[in-house]
Parts: sequence; structure tokens; C-alpha cells
Amino acid sequence: MHLSGYEHYKFATIHTDLARRAGMTTHAFLVTDLTNIYEDMIHFTRRYNQLNYCNGDKVTIWVSTQKQVENREEKIIDLIDLIANYHDRNYIDVAFFKRDIDDAIIDLDKIPKIVNLTIINCNAQLSGIAEAGSWVYTNKFEGENQMLAYDFYGFYTDNGGYQLSMIDTDYVVQKGDTWYSISRRHGIPLLDLLVLNRAEKNDQLFAGQIVRIA
Repeated sequence: MHLSGYEHYKFATIHTDLARRAGMTTHAFLVTDLTNIYEDMIHFTRRYNQLNYCNGDKVTIWVSTQKQVENREEKIIDLIDLIANYHDRNYIDVAFFKRDIDDAIIDLDKIPKIVNLTIINCNAQLSGIAEAGSWVYTNKFEGENQMLAYDFYGFYTDNGGYQLSMIDTDYVVQKGDTWYSISRRHGIPLLDLLVLNRAEKNDQLFAGQIVRIA
């Protein structure tokens, strides 16, 4: 939709049009370096309206830390408040690179908890950030890099997301999963799931564990 430093980001139109023609759900996306959030908002809002996005669409604020900016967290909050003037605050997502969290460039304790948090380039099937609701990571498949995503609270998928492993006979256990919830999610009788994994119903599961589902 918009990228800091560009008055008109042409790829917003191209990507939106292609995705909609393919029957995909589209969401508004703002990449900001926080140097001028008001200018970002003007250009973003213009494109948002031109491309017929509506209040029910999700808005992602992807924060770039390539430029030196003071009080980043305060500017992020100001940007969220600006968007919330015309958009449901519950539909706002803030995205960061994991390296920026690890290097303490962004302090998550200062980011409002009401917004969804996306962590990018985790390089694993777990975000490594307890507050994350969604994460994007890379993996190798047949020698090629694949961008994969997991949507833990269903922010983007609307029905509680989950990620299968590269082989769809396996499931990667997420925090909070139980044998019963996995059996319900995949339509497998609990007893069959336990037999398949040579497990007992009281056996503990841990995040990242691989469970056979077929």
C-alpha cells in the first residue's frame, strides 16, 4: 500500500489487483521507517481509499529500523492512534523483524497489547517471542526458500490459524495444544491419534513437538 519515501507506491495497485483476481483476501500494508508518520499516513490513506479497502480489512504496520529514529515506540503508538481514527483498532497489526527485538532496537513492553504482533524472519516454526500472535519464517523445500506463516490467534485467518509442517502427515505442536484439541482440529478420533503417536492421553505436549496426524 505504502512505503516510506514513496509518494506513489505502484506495486500496491499491482499486488492488490492480482490477489483479488485470484480470489485471495487482501489486507492493507504500510511499511514505515517512522521518520515522518504524518506523511506516511497521508499517502497510505489515499491509496487505501483508491483501492477500495474497507474498515473490515486488516491493517499491518511494518516497522523498518534502517534509519536512526528517536522514540520509535512513541511514534508507533501515534501511528496506531492515527489509523484508529478511521479504522477498528482491533484490526491493526504491528510487524517487526525478530533481529530488531533481539537487538533491543524495539521495546515490546512499550507497544500496546491490543494490537496483533507479527514477527518476521524467525527462521523457525516458533516465533521465539512470547507476545507474537503471528509470525513469518523461511524454510527450505526442494532446495528453494519458502516463506511460511503461522497465525496463532486467527488474526488474519479469522478462525484460529495453525501451520502444518512441510509434510502434511505431521503437525507442529503450538503453545496451549492438547491431544484433545489436536484431534478435534484435524478430525481424528482421540484414541486413533494416541495410537498413531504411541502416546497416553496424560502425556505432556511441548511447543515445537512433531505429532503424527496421518
